[in-house]
Amino acid sequence: MIKASDKQKTMVSKYLGTEYQDIDTLLEDLDEKITEIGFDENFEFLNETGIQLQTLFDQLLMQNS
Repeated sequence: MIKASDKQKTMVSKYLGTEYQDIDTLLEDLDEKITEIGFDENFEFLNETGIQLQTLFDQLLMQNS
């Protein structure tokens, strides 16, 4: 079972559209989503969405380690 707050679950659902049972799969998919939509047009810096998703990634990693 993945340890996540209701807010974190809502973000996962919003950006990934599914529920997860495995933290490794969730983090892999979240990383792909950050790469897909989380950078500026020059692919140099995280945009606002990227910062939120990276924060979510870091929190989930820490909570489930």
